[in-house]
Parts: sequence; C-alpha cells; structure tokens
Amino acid sequence: MAEELFKKAHHNLQKYWGYEDFRPGQDDAIKSVLKGRDTVVLFPTGGGKSICYQIPATVFPGVTIVISPLVALMHDQVQQLQERGIRATYINSSIHFREVEQRLVNARNGMYDLMYMAPERLKTSIWEAEGPKLSIDLVAVDEAHCISEWGHDFRPAYREIKTLMKPVAEDAAWMALTATATPEVRDDIVESLDFQEPKIISMGFERPNLKWWVIQTPQKDRKLHEIVRKAEGSGLIYGGTRRNCERLAEDLNQEGFQVRAYHAGIEGKERDLIQQKWINDEIPLVVATNAFGMGIDKANCRYVVHYDMPYSLEAYYQEAGRAGRDGRESYPILLYKPADYKQGRSRIIGSYPDQNQLQKVYDALCDSLNLAVGSEMEEPECVKLESIQKRSGLPSKIAVSSMKLLDQLGTIKLVSEVRSSIGIRFAANAEFVREFIKTADNKRKAEFVDTLYRQFGAETHHKKVYLDVSYLEEKMQIRENKLLKGLEVLANEQMLEYDFVGEEPLVRLLDARVSTLPVNKNSLERHRNILLRKLNYMKGYVETRSCRSKYIRTYFGEERVPDHCGNCDNCLHNNKKRESLNKRDIEKIKKIMRDTPRTLKELRQLTKWNSNRLQQILSYLTREGYVESKIKEPDRFYWTGSA
Repeated sequence: MAEELFKKAHHNLQKYWGYEDFRPGQDDAIKSVLKGRDTVVLFPTGGGKSICYQIPATVFPGVTIVISPLVALMHDQVQQLQERGIRATYINSSIHFREVEQRLVNARNGMYDLMYMAPERLKTSIWEAEGPKLSIDLVAVDEAHCISEWGHDFRPAYREIKTLMKPVAEDAAWMALTATATPEVRDDIVESLDFQEPKIISMGFERPNLKWWVIQTPQKDRKLHEIVRKAEGSGLIYGGTRRNCERLAEDLNQEGFQVRAYHAGIEGKERDLIQQKWINDEIPLVVATNAFGMGIDKANCRYVVHYDMPYSLEAYYQEAGRAGRDGRESYPILLYKPADYKQGRSRIIGSYPDQNQLQKVYDALCDSLNLAVGSEMEEPECVKLESIQKRSGLPSKIAVSSMKLLDQLGTIKLVSEVRSSIGIRFAANAEFVREFIKTADNKRKAEFVDTLYRQFGAETHHKKVYLDVSYLEEKMQIRENKLLKGLEVLANEQMLEYDFVGEEPLVRLLDARVSTLPVNKNSLERHRNILLRKLNYMKGYVETRSCRSKYIRTYFGEERVPDHCGNCDNCLHNNKKRESLNKRDIEKIKKIMRDTPRTLKELRQLTKWNSNRLQQILSYLTREGYVESKIKEPDRFYWTGSA
C-alpha cells in the first residue's frame, strides 16, 4: 500500500512541481509519513521542508492540517499551491468568522487537500465544533521549534497542539518540521508531540555555497556602504530597529542605490508591494526588521547583511540562510562591534521582569478587568496595554514581557493578538438602510453603505459587530483612513455608531485572582537565562577563530563535522601567519586557572601576554571544552578540563 502511494507521490512531484526526483531526505520523509509513522524533519534553511507534507497531501484522500505560526507564510504558501493547481486554504485571524466557517464546511466536503492554521485557532469554539467532522490524514507541525522554550521563537500555543488535535486526528500521520533545532529542542519536540519511536530525518545544517563572514568594526555604516557597492545581485539588510531601517535606506539611496525600507510601521499593502518587487527583482535591496522574509521563497538573494547582531544563533542561521537558496555562491555577513553583546545582554535583562514587577503587572491586569481577589473569568476579554502600563507604572517593554511571561507560567492565557478592528452598530433600522441604498442621490455613498452593510450583516441592528480592518480593506477596496472618514460621516448623520480598536491582546485569567503570585525566583529567571545562554553562543560565533560553518553545525547537534569548510572568512584566512599555540602556553594558563577562576585582567597580569594572544588561547581552550565562562560572570573564566 505504502509503495503504491509513494509511486503516486513521485508522479505528483512531476505533475505539480515539474521536478524529476526528490531532493535527498525528502523521499525518506514522505515514505515515513505514508507508512503512518511519526516523523521529524530537520532540514537546513531552503532545504525543501514544505514538499515533505505538501506531496503526501496530494496523495492522501483526506485533508492535511498544517500548523503554521505566521499569517504571511500561510498566505504565500497557499497562493503558490493554488497556482500549481493544488486545493489549499488557510484559517487565521485575518479572515472573518463567517469565512472561517465556510472554509471548514468546504474542508468537510472534501474540497481541500491542505488547510493551514495558526495553533491558536485550535482553541476556538468554531474549530471545536467543526474539527471533529473533518477526515484528517496528516498533521504537519511547521516551524516545530516554536514548541520548545529552548527554541529561539518559543510560542506556548504550540505545546497544546497534540492535546487539542488528538481527539480529531487520532488515526492521522504526524510530522514535525524545522530548520533550527538543537538537540534539546529536538527532544522537546518529540516529547511534547508524544511521538512514539519517531523517524528522525536530518540533512544537517551545512550550506556549502554560503561564505559565512563576520566583520568586526566600529564603523558599521562605512562597511555597509562598501559591501553594497561591491555586491552584485539582490540583497537583504537586517537593520534592527524601524528607525535604523529608515536611516540606512535613506543613506544608501542618497549614494545612488535603489533601496526600500521595510518594517511594521509601513502600511500593510505598501509592505506587500515592497516584498513582491524585491522577489520580482524590481528592487535590488531592502533594509528590513526581522519581520521581513518569513516564508519568502526567493532563490537568487546573493547576500544578507546583519547590521545588528541577532540574540541567538537560531535566528541568525534562519535569517542569513535566505541567501543563496539557488545553490550559487552567496554571502551572509554580520557587522559587529563589542558593544553589541553588552547591549544585547542589557536588553534581555532590562526587558525581563523581576518578581515585584510581575506582581504589579498582574495586579494592573486584574484591575483593568475589574476582578477582585477570588474572582474568576469564563470568557477572554480585550485589555488595553496602555492601561496596564499606566496602572503598573512600568515601562512598556516590561509590561509586554510580563504579559508574555504570565502566559508562559500558566497564570493567564493570551488567547490571541487581536488585529486592528472596527465595530459597528446601525442606529437606523433595516428598512431605512435598504431604502437609502436604493434611492440616495450620492451613488458612491450609497455603494459604500451597501458594501458595509453586506459585510457586517443585519445583526448590527441589535449589537455591535467587529471585523478586522484588513478584511474590510480587502472586501471594500478602500484604505483604512478613507474607511474611517466614511464611517465618521455616517456617524455624524446618526445612521450608525462605530469603534476603532487597535491591536490589543485578548486575555483570560486561568485561575481565580490571588493577592500574591505563587511564582518563585528560579522559575522567573529560567527563561531569561536560556536567552542569555543563547546570546553567549552568538558571541562565541562572532569571536571564534575556527571554522564558522563547523561552529553552526556543531551547535545544532551535528557530529563528525569537518574542521574546515574552506568558505568562511576564518578558513580563508587560515593561511595567514598566526601566533602558534604550544603545549607550554597551555600548561602555563592551566596552572594559573586550575584552582582559581580568573578575570581577563588577572590573566593578562599573570601571563604577561598581550590581549590578542591571550584571547586566541582562551578561544581555543573554550572551543575544546577546557575553559568556560558563566552567564552571570561573562568576564570570569573557569578551568573545567584537563588539557
């Protein structure tokens, strides 16, 4: 049976994608899933993970549910599948609940091969009602590292996927896929999804066409301009903050380069246009925040420059890995200065709440929800972050991080991040509205009311109904500002009442309000220490004198990795004259450190070596596992081995 299904899978690969054969690893993953086996797919960025569940979806008679974390990624993949003639759809917060209901009915009637969903959708009442009616043959958990708090993009909703899906997909095959899983994350994925003796297919994390490069410089702007001037083909610059993206784009444009900035502060349709023009090679270079690039399939990006250092190797590998997906020589380049690490460490610590701050945010949240001690919540409610910030008296970043931490600790449930929406209640009765649409002298106004009324429905005469702004913009073919102006006119004429709600979290307190949070210091600091540990690994990547590709591959758990890739800056510079490391030097530092931890200053005084030589020897001993530094004491070194 499985052999026949695989023959059909191979046929569909040629039919829909035009490929003669699978890439290495894809065939093993597909065969495993077709046998109904729990499967974990670990492919490098650009390694073709999506084929591993998209092809089986065209073979199975039922629907394949794909759990995906990003709205943009869902939209892009569904569009690409539909263009190939494959029946696919998605369900997320960007579409109206009536449309969600219709798509679930269509899925029940066998109209889709694949349905993409955000994990939070699994807890909605409409999924609980319609999910059990579906015939589900495969559940694919994409970006599965989001399951693990060890992962760089921890998302608590991912940990509930198995519990929520098991009743509706008991006989389905399961697959988890990621490009950025360390051994700890891999184990956490298997445990969380309750995989039994899973088939783990890893193609490693080698990208042989990429020349990993780090440039340590205090003059980042000058270096960036040099890189862009010399580079050929399409490029992507991760600029860090919105302000930085705008500044860098403006500077490069003034030098004659064609560059666009991309960040969340730019209107949605404009962002989509910038992204599409970059993909189509109409814009050669984009300076973006890390919101750019997720799910984008652009093969010929020749270079990716990080102006600021990411805070984890996972994030860096994923973002830098958008270069060279066509297999041609390409450059991931990181610009670095020592202050970057200090700034990153300070931001992690400074944006992470202590016990007192967490209690203040919890109290402010409960007060905003009008909950007394002992009171419980049955349904989630919207809260204004501004209100929580003012009540707690804490900075915005602490208030936001406290809310996320309360969610991770199981104190509250952030049901969703509510998108900007508009609520409407028609004051005029239905007969008046219909008559106005038919007889109004201003035809454009009549058309506006007609389209508005069709979207919100007759129930708006009895209660205020809310719809996403993005949904209304698409259906009414109108920008947000014009939509609000039109509503203001109708409100002044007393035809309707409306509210505009910005992006606010939907929150439910999971237990009755308590006067004191039962949270100890260790549990509070655990996640923060994970982030600091990841930052230290990122610093290690920057400072290593050995092969950068080996450093990355070893970090992600690969074994027997060659010492030299021959492509990164360190490998290419290996022929340059360096101070040799000899046994006498190592014995000297071992004697100094074996019984007493030492700071860099102490080591310089005791060894009489210059900073470069000392750093070189310490880097070597750290890589070999003889020396380590602690998260809380990054400048103090401990002897841990026996060289």
